[in-house]
Amino acid sequence: MNPRVIRLTLLALGCGLLINGLYLFTARSIVDNQKTYANAQLLAVAGLNNVTLTERQLGSYVITEGGEALGYISSVTTRQGYNGTIKFWLAVDTLGNILGVRIYQHTETPGLGDKIELAVSDWVLDFNGHSLANTPQGAWQVRSEGGLFDQFSGATITPRAIIIAVRQQLEILQQQTLSSGNTSFE
Repeated sequence: MNPRVIRLTLLALGCGLLINGLYLFTARSIVDNQKTYANAQLLAVAGLNNVTLTERQLGSYVITEGGEALGYISSVTTRQGYNGTIKFWLAVDTLGNILGVRIYQHTETPGLGDKIELAVSDWVLDFNGHSLANTPQGAWQVRSEGGLFDQFSGATITPRAIIIAVRQQLEILQQQTLSSGNTSFE
């Protein structure tokens, strides 16, 4: 066998082992950092001070202050983003009005689709105050399709995915509320 082929094969094998070793060495740290960031976004999404978050079920919290329920936070996942899955927190008050939306994980294109992050753009703040009751169904679209929400120049798929997922989660929360016998989100 050719000595060059053997050297290149050994070099490729060594590089592969090195990359795999670095991944294994940093994987836990990456996961921990992702959890820390998600938790920071969870606390920021409601925009309220001195509140307590009580986990109802995995990815769903009740916001309380002094024993009184102020609202709910849900973890929402959409697989409709341009580059795949987007995860975010949706906070609503007991009447179903949106308190906040915060993205905590995505793989959208930097400079285009990443404008869904509050650190990059204030676009997610446009949801604040909206609800199923005060926003007609046709308004839950990007502006270019006749809706209320802006899209980004060169990026419509990502905002559309978030808008659809927010509305769908509001509908789920409303159904859960109605099925529990309540007339509001309380």
